[in-house]
Amino acid sequence: MGTRVFGLQQRTKNAKSAIVVVTAALTVLLCVSSCVNGFVIAPNHPRGVPRIIPWGGDRSAASENLFHSSRSSDGNSWEDTQVVWPEEEEEEEEEKELVANVTILEQGPHHMVVAKPPGVVCHHGGRVGSRSRKKKNMEQDDEEAEEIPMLQRVRDALGGKRHVNLVHRLDRGASGCLLFTFADDPTTTATTTNITNDDPLFESTDHEKNNNNNEEEEEEERGDNDKKEKGATAALIEAMSLSTATKTYVALVRGEGVLRGENLTARGWFAVDRPIKDERGVERNSTTYFNFLAGQDNGGLLNLNATKARASLVLARPQTGRWHQVRRHLNGLSHPILGDTTHGSSQTNREWKETRNMPGERTCLHLAHLFLPPNNTTQPFCPNGINVQCGIPNDMIEMMRLELPDIWPQAERLLSEQGISLTPPPTSTFQVLPVFREKKSVKLLPAAVQEDETRILTQGEHFVVVEKPPSVVCHFSKWSNKQPTNGSVEPTAMLQRVRDATGRSVNLVHRLDRGASGCLLLAFCDRTNNNRESESVGAAATSALMDSMKRPETIKTYVAIVVGGNGTTNENEDLIKRGWFTVNQTVMDSHGRPKQAVTDIRFLAGTTSQDATTTGVKAALVLARPHTGRWHQIRQHLSSSACGYHPIMGDTTHGLARTNREWKEMRGLPKERTCLHLARLQLPPTIPFMPNGLDESCPLPADMMSILHKHLPGVFERVTTVLEENHVLSPQT
Repeated sequence: MGTRVFGLQQRTKNAKSAIVVVTAALTVLLCVSSCVNGFVIAPNHPRGVPRIIPWGGDRSAASENLFHSSRSSDGNSWEDTQVVWPEEEEEEEEEKELVANVTILEQGPHHMVVAKPPGVVCHHGGRVGSRSRKKKNMEQDDEEAEEIPMLQRVRDALGGKRHVNLVHRLDRGASGCLLFTFADDPTTTATTTNITNDDPLFESTDHEKNNNNNEEEEEEERGDNDKKEKGATAALIEAMSLSTATKTYVALVRGEGVLRGENLTARGWFAVDRPIKDERGVERNSTTYFNFLAGQDNGGLLNLNATKARASLVLARPQTGRWHQVRRHLNGLSHPILGDTTHGSSQTNREWKETRNMPGERTCLHLAHLFLPPNNTTQPFCPNGINVQCGIPNDMIEMMRLELPDIWPQAERLLSEQGISLTPPPTSTFQVLPVFREKKSVKLLPAAVQEDETRILTQGEHFVVVEKPPSVVCHFSKWSNKQPTNGSVEPTAMLQRVRDATGRSVNLVHRLDRGASGCLLLAFCDRTNNNRESESVGAAATSALMDSMKRPETIKTYVAIVVGGNGTTNENEDLIKRGWFTVNQTVMDSHGRPKQAVTDIRFLAGTTSQDATTTGVKAALVLARPHTGRWHQIRQHLSSSACGYHPIMGDTTHGLARTNREWKEMRGLPKERTCLHLARLQLPPTIPFMPNGLDESCPLPADMMSILHKHLPGVFERVTTVLEENHVLSPQT
């Protein structure tokens, strides 16, 4: 065995030597050939493979991209060679645009404090969600069209030469002081420490602060940390959690500052120590001090035409750092923060956004003052501590000036009495650094999706039925929220399209998948003249119509083009001859849990052997009527054995990937199209919102008609009469 191994090693060594010799010979030949032809190549260079250029030209007029060297004694240089290295080739400069500014409030050798604007995340993570603004066709000059987190903005503003770490975080909609440390500072990385949840607006609860909860664990952790040197990031995180640190927030809240008859503005600073639960459901001790500076009512109960907003100006100083602590404590006082979509009032937020100039992604909470006193923790990195103010942003100032006339005249005085300035103090020095990014072109979607008007099929006093085109979501959510790719822009959701078309607020009664099309029922839920009764009527109409959709008398007739077969099962059973049959089979919901589902299916026609020979496709046309409303119910039933494994054309979840790709590349199937169409919607009378019931049809869209005419002509001819009987086709089609 040892002899065999030695022989193998010897042969391997000989082979390597031969390769080296051959490579050297080829190199010599190439050099000789290039010299004869007037070209020169250079030896290996750490900057990569050079581009060979001719000798011709004025060598004395060499630019910075042409290198001339004389052969040295070590033989590693070449005389009279002209080489252009890859990264030094002249390239056309890409157009850049100014996308943001970073205002640095304070900067030291180990830290910096910047002003975070509203509507910007601190960093991209699993909990930051996504901007609804990305879904709209935004103008190229909109500097917020491409969302850049604060972490990246600060890095870019420093020229990309410094890396920074977040010490605390603020929610996307909040604004104010944001503290960083320099990550490339050797002292910063002395110890590896996770960012703790020291801020009440912390966006992720992966690391909860154990302040006042587990003293034994704190003592053990403190003992371990004493054994090793803390870095700047770890030290400032610890300093933020100390009781001596002060974070003063300015908030605009709903309500005039009266709680159960008590005037909160007369109390001065008071504490709220109500425990709150984190996202895991674990109850945590939490304490926040509040000071209601001023409040404004709507003009009195006797004034029926009151138009003023009920709001208050509040200061908050959290003593602990729990998830959304300030927001939840204010909501517990029945004074939720304006713009708080998680714990606030959706009705109030909508009113402020639509009629009172509040930005769309704004939570009216601003970290105006950050104070970390000098102590043993901050001494090595911030000997004088940190004492920074961030002026109130313009959007909150304009909201107070225009909508809070009772508060605005005294706001500056009240804030200054508490050490808060509307604008940065004159003695403060800060610099504004621009952030540049490469300008990207926007790829618009097809005009049929981007510009077509919403087609209203029928409209009543409390409802409207519209035609949903394919490749458009009903509303944006975590399931349908697709990020724009390759510069494309997400089309406007149906919910917004119907609002724009009718001029009224609407609620979805049911939904269709992005790739599906057909009848879409919505209920009106708008308010008229600030009448709350009209909104309650809209909610009642939505609820009643949703219940009506679940009644046995409701019939939803879908038309689907299926692939994978021509209407026969593996046992050669002809499903077309069966007429209507019921599939009572379990399907999986979106979480993988089994749910019972019932669907009536009818195979109308399929391709014959002659059709398959002519067009090379196997497909069938199907009608489906679901009795239950499970996730992808029709799609799962058609792709199951009960229907002979006939998945819907274009179904990327339950269908045939190779077949779908073939239809898209060779037969013009749209990219995000699932050939499923809700052709007819029949609902029983729902008094008083739909007294005559509903029977509305939506003919097959142009893309499915094109597939039938071009690729399934025999199928279409055999089913025209049946489709007309089911109001899927108009007689003129």
